[in-house]
Amino acid sequence: MRILAAGLGLMLIGAAPVFAAGKDADPPDREMLRMMDLLRDMEMLKQLDMLQEMQRLETSDPAKAAPAKTPALKKKETPK
Repeated sequence: MRILAAGLGLMLIGAAPVFAAGKDADPPDREMLRMMDLLRDMEMLKQLDMLQEMQRLETSDPAKAAPAKTPALKKKETPK
């Protein structure tokens, strides 16, 4: 009896991951594929912008590339 219970338990434990993997096996729908393409395009645009910015910084004057210092902000006094 114990062997049967142990065997049944092992089968249930082993079947759960297989069953869960079957749920996710559905192919993505058309809207999801479009969204994935859009996200890929956006990432490529970000990379292109970053490369252009790096090239601009490399070719520009180092003094101009350094960010301008902002004046220190004065603390406002709060009424007590």
